[in-house]
Amino acid sequence: MASSKLSTRLSKLLLEGGATLRTTWSSRPFVTAATRPLQAKSDKEIEETCEKVTQAADAVKEGAKEVRKTTEFVRDMASSTAKNVTKMTKAVTEKVSDTAETITEKAIEATTEAIKDKVAGKKS
Repeated sequence: MASSKLSTRLSKLLLEGGATLRTTWSSRPFVTAATRPLQAKSDKEIEETCEKVTQAADAVKEGAKEVRKTTEFVRDMASSTAKNVTKMTKAVTEKVSDTAETITEKAIEATTEAIKDKVAGKKS
């Protein structure tokens, strides 16, 4: 109780007239000491906290494993899809090439026949 009266008097003195002794204002006279000692955490609380941290770390590890598995699955699927698309593209390209050759051969034969008919028709 006496310390609070003293701090009240000091604060009034510094605010009203004692400020002439100092050129700058300082909050230091208003700082008080803690009224009770700081309480340390009990061993049980520390143990519980450690257990929670361990569980959280395990959960993060499991999550990382799942992410890795999913990433590997997606990579494998993308790779196999790319291989299948490549195979299909080659097959379609071969069929288009064969078809183009067939059409070209038929066009040459038709043109040759038409020319033969015209030439033969003119001679007769």
